[in-house]
Amino acid sequence: MRSSSGRPAPAASDNRLRETERTKLEWLRREMGEKNKRIRELEMERDVFKRCMALWVK
Repeated sequence: MRSSSGRPAPAASDNRLRETERTKLEWLRREMGEKNKRIRELEMERDVFKRCMALWVK
């Protein structure tokens, strides 16, 4: 159900999430954590390559 503004209507008047919404939210949080971990790994690899290049150029 959508409100007149095009946004989804609240799940319940007491602001509780439905079970399907809670499951999806947990999945999204888990996925975001995995992606953030991968980003940190790639940033560390990039930094190592930068240091190697700096030493190689000298």
